[in-house]
Amino acid sequence: MKRLLPILLLLATPFAQGEGALDETATTLRSEMLRLINRDRAMYGLKAVQLDPSTSAIADRYCRAQIRNGTTGHFTTDGQAPYMRYSFAGGNDGISENTAAWSATYTFSERALYEMVRRSQDAMMAEEPPHDGHRRTILDPHATHVGIGLAWENGEFRIAQEFIRHYVDWSRPLPRAASVGEEITGAGKPAGGMKIEAISVHHEALPQAMPPHLANLISSYRLPDTRKDYLPRLRNKVSLRDDRTLQIIREQYSDGRRGDFFVGDDGAFSFKVPFNEGPGIYTVVVWVRNGSQQTPIAASNVSIRVDAPAATYGTR
Repeated sequence: MKRLLPILLLLATPFAQGEGALDETATTLRSEMLRLINRDRAMYGLKAVQLDPSTSAIADRYCRAQIRNGTTGHFTTDGQAPYMRYSFAGGNDGISENTAAWSATYTFSERALYEMVRRSQDAMMAEEPPHDGHRRTILDPHATHVGIGLAWENGEFRIAQEFIRHYVDWSRPLPRAASVGEEITGAGKPAGGMKIEAISVHHEALPQAMPPHLANLISSYRLPDTRKDYLPRLRNKVSLRDDRTLQIIREQYSDGRRGDFFVGDDGAFSFKVPFNEGPGIYTVVVWVRNGSQQTPIAASNVSIRVDAPAATYGTR
């Protein structure tokens, strides 16, 4: 019997599937899922998302790992959250993930694969608040692209939807590994008329390997609560007094700070990532928005693995 395993989300290259007929099937299944996603977004007046080939390749590898390890959902045995997995594979943008898993005692036919793709999408869209994480992810008004991962083998089928928010062009991408005490700087510029609002840095312990049964018990993910927020540096302003003399106005935020990182006249920014919490995973979230938006958009989830410096030994 086929069954959809519900995985709830609370956050929210080549298409390698083999050769020949498998490649062709994967490509057409991916196109069908993209069509269904954009059909559902159009029903709510949302712009279509574009298929992201490189993110699809990342998602494909994850789906194959899920089948290999006997896991479902957002985690497998390496303990990495979706934003880590995407970031460590080279992704720079904001991401939210949906997953679905099917199991049967027989090998799936091509017709069955198409039916499971459609039923998976319909099940996600049929969710109702407050348990509608998949649906809200599909209907993210700020999503610009989607990576679609697929893998099937021996009666197991895995699907991953990786919704991307691309609003920052990185001129100096952040590294994915560093040591405590290193000075790491990233630089970029908001795209599409956006302006940078703030940068948040989240910290958590290094991921730990886990057995499949434990990975399958984790039905959601989110960024850690341990975070620090950094604001664009304010500049002095010059105004003309009534007596025609100039005065310098020193602007500051409500907490008395004047800002933490530089933003140029063209909107470009540079930011030095502080590793104040010691070893662990530091995830950098760049927040952007345009003038008409009430809330900012999380335009990156760049994770950096930070280890303690290697011990050094003197010689005599």
